[in-house]
Amino acid sequence: NVGSVLDRVISQASNEDDCLLYRLANYKNGGELVDAYNIGGQVEVEKLIKEQFGVLMYNDGTGQVIDKTEYLKWRYRDSDQFVIPVEKVLSPLDPLSKWRDHEACWQMQYRGSLGETLLHVLIICDTKLHTRLARTLLKCFPRLSQDVVEGEEYLGASALHLAIAYANNELVADLIEAGANVTQRAIGSFFLPRDQQTPRPSRHTDYEGLAYLGEYPLSWAACCSNESVYNLLIDSGAIPDAKDSFGNMILHMVVVNDKLDMFGYALRHPKTPASNGILNNDGFTPLTLSCQLGRADVFREMLEL
Repeated sequence: NVGSVLDRVISQASNEDDCLLYRLANYKNGGELVDAYNIGGQVEVEKLIKEQFGVLMYNDGTGQVIDKTEYLKWRYRDSDQFVIPVEKVLSPLDPLSKWRDHEACWQMQYRGSLGETLLHVLIICDTKLHTRLARTLLKCFPRLSQDVVEGEEYLGASALHLAIAYANNELVADLIEAGANVTQRAIGSFFLPRDQQTPRPSRHTDYEGLAYLGEYPLSWAACCSNESVYNLLIDSGAIPDAKDSFGNMILHMVVVNDKLDMFGYALRHPKTPASNGILNNDGFTPLTLSCQLGRADVFREMLEL
């Protein structure tokens, strides 16, 4: 379960950090939003969000394009000054080495220690109350569906990725309706194979890792064996043959994660079937990759199909 993996590591975000975000909601399941709900229920929460949260977002919740400077202000938030790093000496894992100006809604200066927004925190807390709060927040400010985690470790993970990881299907539907990017890629170091998580990665990876799920939300849904979300993403324009940084598409990823049931489902999908025989960056098709990784059950399933 990807959510349980995230649970074990996400607690590194410091609740003692003097950050406004953690006063609104934190990983100990406390915060002003929870207090507001306990006092006045849904009505009180919606009132608080509408009246006070607009100033925490770019252009009162309509968002804006952010550049490197905005990111650096957050990165060096505890320093009196910051120095723009020289690009040619950046680690390949550094967000600046992959930077492209992009849309954001929740202001960088009000983000948590991982680069997360309030919506991300509410999803990760993963209780019925936090889901209710997340849906209310999204209803008031739908542009939050575009925000991704900006820190190095979880870079690119969107609310959609996290909702899939926690099997929160109703929130997945809300996010897609709000305009979430179904082709957003989660490329932070945590989402890489273990042998790629260092400044000097292995030349040829074995693809093994706690949360290497193929970067795209559709791939995450396949690796989590969530057929209903997989269908919803396909209907929303997701592409099963889209390749990740290692050249892996859906069928490669279900081999890597040993998801026998999803291989046949993706291959024979009635609307947009995945293509078999595509080569990844190391020259493996899904079939030859199953041999390379010793996925005997998936291999036999492929031969039958």
